[in-house]
Amino acid sequence: MSASPSGASISVAIVSKGRPLILAETLESLSHQTLQPASVVVVVPTPGDLPPHLPADVQTVIGPLGASVQRNAAIAVIPLSVDYVAFFDDDMEFRDDYLACAVAIMESSPALVGCSGTVLGNGNITREQAKALIANHRPARDFRPQLLTRGREHSLHGCNMILRRAVLAYEQFDEELPLYSYNEDYDLSNRLEAYGLIGRFHGCVSVHLESPGGRVREDMRGYSLVANNYYCIKKGTAHLHGPLAWLRFWPVCVGRPLVRCLWHIAKGDRSMDFRGRLKGILLAVKDIFAGRSHPGRIRDM
Repeated sequence: MSASPSGASISVAIVSKGRPLILAETLESLSHQTLQPASVVVVVPTPGDLPPHLPADVQTVIGPLGASVQRNAAIAVIPLSVDYVAFFDDDMEFRDDYLACAVAIMESSPALVGCSGTVLGNGNITREQAKALIANHRPARDFRPQLLTRGREHSLHGCNMILRRAVLAYEQFDEELPLYSYNEDYDLSNRLEAYGLIGRFHGCVSVHLESPGGRVREDMRGYSLVANNYYCIKKGTAHLHGPLAWLRFWPVCVGRPLVRCLWHIAKGDRSMDFRGRLKGILLAVKDIFAGRSHPGRIRDM
């Protein structure tokens, strides 16, 4: 472990399932950080989800299944003496100074409770392409601020989040959002705003491969797109409240993914199971009107 100039420490939490080789490549990327983490905690549901040759300094937790519950399991083993926790997806590539920049911005901004970095690419990218994107990245030289805390930037990006460890003693990931835990980053972001600012820092650079595998079926995904947003509104953790939340919900959280599925089906697009996703969306809408909508219903699908 290397120390930051301020002496602050950061640990890394990664949750994974069914992608040991991809996870191994992400851990390899982390090993090149100029600021090495105090610890790296990997949470997986079974030993078979771990790479065959795991670095000796990586701490593993075997147990729960689901992004929210797995992330909370990682928090449980990271001591309060650690200043910051970085939550990463298992298919990330990082610029070598990601953690150093993350600690620097958090140390220089006491009001900042959590932030995400800039993601140069998000999906349909190979590991080699991700490395090339990072190597060729040149920050814009203008007067725009590097740290943004308003509008769309107020919400953390689930694939890369830096949070103060202290606040995680009070707020953690909602385990009522099961399995893929769609919207767990959005839900937590809105709760954390009671403690300070949430933002996006362009100095932390990474790429999210969004690799296939280890994901839920598309009917379950479609159900979560609707039901999890509905759950957040009822719970009071949507970024809008009252009538505005509902006015946004139907066209944005229901109408937009519904139309997108219908469009891809009409085109004959078989790049993913759009019919399955459509089925999940319609089932979620049906459950809302039947009064039985809940994120956990995907466990029975």
